[in-house]
Amino acid sequence: MKNKLFASTDSKQIVTSITAGLVVGLIIVVLSISLATLVFTGEMSSYVPRGIGLFLFGGLVLALILSWFGTFPGTVIAPQDGPAALLAVAAGAIATALAGTAQPDSIFSTVLAAIILTSLVTGLTLFLIGQFKLGNLVRYIPYPVVGGFLAGTGWLLTRGAIEVMAGQTLSVEALLNLMRAEMIIRWLPGTIFAIIVLVVLRKVNHFLVWPGIVLSAVVLFYATLFATGTSIEQARSMGLLMQSFPSGGLWQPFTLSNLGQVDWNALADNADKLIPVPLVSLIAFLLNATGLELIAKRDIDLNKELRVTGLANMVSGLGAGPAGYHLLGATALGYRMGAKSRIVTITTAAFCGLILLVGGAFISYLPIALLSSLLLVLGLSFLIDWVYDAWFKLPRTEYVIVLISLFVIATVGFLEGVGVGIVVATILFVFKYSRVNNVRDTLNGKIYHAKVDRPSVQRDTLHKYGESIHIFRLQGYIFFGTSDKLLARVRELLEDKTNKEHFVLMDFHRVHGLDSSAVSSFTRMRQLADLHDIHIAVTQVPKEIIKLMERGDFIEDEHVKFFPTLDHGMEWCENKLLEKHESSTQFIQVGIKSQLRRTFSKPELIDKLLSYLERMEVDENFYLMRRGDPTESMYFIESGRLNVQLETPDGAVTRLRSIRSGTVVGEVGLYLKGNRTANVVAIQKSVLYRLQIESMHKMEAQDPEVASALHEWIARLMAERMSDNASAIEALLD
Repeated sequence: MKNKLFASTDSKQIVTSITAGLVVGLIIVVLSISLATLVFTGEMSSYVPRGIGLFLFGGLVLALILSWFGTFPGTVIAPQDGPAALLAVAAGAIATALAGTAQPDSIFSTVLAAIILTSLVTGLTLFLIGQFKLGNLVRYIPYPVVGGFLAGTGWLLTRGAIEVMAGQTLSVEALLNLMRAEMIIRWLPGTIFAIIVLVVLRKVNHFLVWPGIVLSAVVLFYATLFATGTSIEQARSMGLLMQSFPSGGLWQPFTLSNLGQVDWNALADNADKLIPVPLVSLIAFLLNATGLELIAKRDIDLNKELRVTGLANMVSGLGAGPAGYHLLGATALGYRMGAKSRIVTITTAAFCGLILLVGGAFISYLPIALLSSLLLVLGLSFLIDWVYDAWFKLPRTEYVIVLISLFVIATVGFLEGVGVGIVVATILFVFKYSRVNNVRDTLNGKIYHAKVDRPSVQRDTLHKYGESIHIFRLQGYIFFGTSDKLLARVRELLEDKTNKEHFVLMDFHRVHGLDSSAVSSFTRMRQLADLHDIHIAVTQVPKEIIKLMERGDFIEDEHVKFFPTLDHGMEWCENKLLEKHESSTQFIQVGIKSQLRRTFSKPELIDKLLSYLERMEVDENFYLMRRGDPTESMYFIESGRLNVQLETPDGAVTRLRSIRSGTVVGEVGLYLKGNRTANVVAIQKSVLYRLQIESMHKMEAQDPEVASALHEWIARLMAERMSDNASAIEALLD
């Protein structure tokens, strides 16, 4: 324990942490008094001292467990106002229901049972959320919403501090009342003191600053009382000091006698008022934790903190301690004071325990303005950070979200402010995202080709008519707004009457999501395909998106086809386009001599070239080459089809190129004299002509003119391939 508490802690840090712990502990005591008064009111007002004890007991247990198991040093934890407000509503309803029919002890015991149950259920809820690692969902809350939450916290702290000093709730009438002389003396000194502290803290960073501030404030207060001849009782009657605090032990355990006095029917009838406590506690905890991350500029292990806080609530609940979680303001105050040690948490626990056991009569001698001004310092610092400084740091739209969240929090409530902020942020996100182009780039079949080696006559056809193939490489998350833009672009293509042939290829390789509303756009696109007799190829679509499309009636038919890769889809489009131009497809049916006569630079030398070639027929799945084999020959393809592919040990196959008749394969390796870099497999029965390296050497020796013509032909083929690749790369980079 000692190593955990005091690791990497020097004497300066110890002094600062203890000072912060005492200040924060005092705040928790004051908070406990106000919350106990809120819950135990009316018929139960006589139980306020015991209620204070329950809240202090909760603060003690929560702090002890968090100081040992928590992941965020310096965190302050205590029963909170959100759950306490719900408990107050339930307690009031229970007291009303039992008034006149039950003894006060029975009413009190029933309220105690409600506190115990809500703490246990809250603890279990937080623990399970952390156990199933759901705490990180809060990371999806937009940053400006969290900023608005912190600004709202600053406003409520500022308002609360002034209200405590003035002794009345702020309103339009109260603002005028604050200007009266007897009221100015209550709030103006504390406000001036808070402003001075803010200025000092921006100029000086020393571990003795805060102890000096607290001590100086107390000394200055009593010196002023002495100089003006004001007695302690007069100061208390003027609202400058707290009223007398109950003395002696405050906490009493929930016993069997209390259990026997519980009216379970009244408790069950008001369960609806208690059910929101775990939910409110969870949301507030996650928001507070996110705010602490911004203040401390470090990440919190949210799931572990949830488990620890859940465990602490369950233990506290066994002693009738109310539900609690991390205090954003108090923890932030400790960090502002430079205290980032577990000593802060331990000190606050010890302070609560001391007051709980022996009483806190001395607290009534502390000036209200001191506690209020410390809260005012924190509140003003939050407002400066998120209203003034944020103006220079955030984009204007995000800054507006901060102001909107702040306004709703100040006028309506915390959860409402966060909810409105999330809604506004979501609307802005949808608006911005709808303006993002989901089409990463647009290509056509004239500049981008499938990885298929084709004879020059087919390449010429594709170059001439390739603009009929429209390629849309999509990206991001597609929803109705962006999919409708894509549909509009397809409509524009169909309105182009100069081209009667259209092939639309949509690549989903970089698409990571699609919503159901977007499917309707693709369904209408399929209807356009039926109406205008166009073909749509959809490539590399994730399985979950395919299922979504199929449920929306976007399915494969004669006009729509799905393919595993962009290359396969492009090849299908090119084949369909070539089928429309029979002159180019007829070329693949002729023999090797006719094929060469169309492309060989010196047709009169073709017969001599063929004398050096060896004809061979191979069946489907025949391996013409294997990766790593030595290069011994190249092949002219008369008919059939081959694939150049890579294969992994687990059997996965990646197609690199497809080779058709009228082309060659293996020429690069033959010229470079290296080993084969991939497998070449016949995917259908093929007729080939092989030129071995010995035959090439013989040709070069006996028929140098034929060899020269062959080298020129090979060089032209390779240059055409390079040109096509360069055009495709240039198009992709635009």
